[in-house]
Amino acid sequence: MGLAVTIIALLVVSSFSGIRWTLIISAAFAAWFLLALAVIHIGSGRGRDAVRRAYVATFGWGNWI
Repeated sequence: MGLAVTIIALLVVSSFSGIRWTLIISAAFAAWFLLALAVIHIGSGRGRDAVRRAYVATFGWGNWI
């Protein structure tokens, strides 16, 4: 759910502000995902479990919508 809302928000930002801000916001989400993935991988997560946990850390807020 969080990923879908993020994509919709990026489309809205793109239509009003242009591609520059869309890329900046997309890069911020990608950086947050990669940081979460690195921390989880260093901690104890491996493989798909680490990716799943990083996804939940990045887009898990969508469950509260």
